Amino acid sequence: MQLKHFQLASRLLAEIEVFAEIDVSAVGISSTWLDGMRIRGIPFTPEYWSAGHSPSRKMQLVRAARDLERQGLLRRLAEPRRDRTVYVIPSITLLRQTIENLSGQADVDAICLGLRKTHWGTEHAVQLGQWTETLPQLPIHPGEVVPHSHPEPKASESDR
Repeated sequence: MQLKHFQLASRLLAEIEVFAEIDVSAVGISSTWLDGMRIRGIPFTPEYWSAGHSPSRKMQLVRAARDLERQGLLRRLAEPRRDRTVYVIPSITLLRQTIENLSGQADVDAICLGLRKTHWGTEHAVQLGQWTETLPQLPIHPGEVVPHSHPEPKASESDR
């Protein structure tokens, strides 16, 4: 996977992880980003993803989306009568390749949860869940396990 493709794909995974954390069923929560993410695809915001970088970085992400679409790894949804990408939907292959390239840095459970919350990604979530079940699990050695260190709740006056 080319670097520019990986940079775009890793940002798409991050958007899905963020979406997983949002309670979309909460009353009164609505935005263009949330509605678009749930119904259409991942809002394509290269200007946001390239903030602090040169304008060429934004165009690099735009070109990466077009390249990935030509390769069949991404579906672009454009504005009517224009070629401006508004939403993108990654293929299951692109999701898998990106997760593999992130070498354990991606929260696959969060990605699956985020995908399940969408109209366009539910099948991807099923396929991704099945794929992760086939991956080898790293062995945990007893000496390496760190117990949870939650503080004990303090007793209140009524508990004493």
